[in-house]
Amino acid sequence: MEIYKIILSYLNKNYRTDNLTIDIAKSLQTKFEALNEAINNLKNNFYFDKLTLDGIEYFEALLKITPTNKQTQDDRRAAIQAKWQSNNHNYLQLIQNICNAWKNGEIEANFINGKIKLIFVGEYGVPDDLEGLLKAINDIKPAHIGYETLFKYLLIEDIHEVKTIEQMEDLTLEMFAFGKEEI
Repeated sequence: MEIYKIILSYLNKNYRTDNLTIDIAKSLQTKFEALNEAINNLKNNFYFDKLTLDGIEYFEALLKITPTNKQTQDDRRAAIQAKWQSNNHNYLQLIQNICNAWKNGEIEANFINGKIKLIFVGEYGVPDDLEGLLKAINDIKPAHIGYETLFKYLLIEDIHEVKTIEQMEDLTLEMFAFGKEEI
């Protein structure tokens, strides 16, 4: 139901058909809609994954983040969440928190043989905005510790006599390792 009709329903039935009252109620409707939108935007800015453009710009200024031209709003939201959570001191847990904030959060961070190992266990191939994730990790990790990245690819054994033709049509070349035996 439109807001102006709700307003009219609260009035005495004698006023509900008055043109002046209807015009006033319709003008109030636009004000209430604008107020409702502002309230929803404010509520969304309490959650990293729902930040509005104004919220993104506010947090980027607050956290001194300079976005690149290639970053989407989702990439910028993830960078904000990663920077916000980087105030912790347990570096491996902190790096895992940053990985969880990124895209689908399907990255496992481990510390093996003196290096941080980032294992991408979600999507196949190299994820979008990998550069942004690595920048966020480089900003908080100790400078003397290096890192490795392992990506998940489809192997021939994963599809040969396993997937149907219909399922194969959804696959892209970036999903294949072409003989690599990595994750």
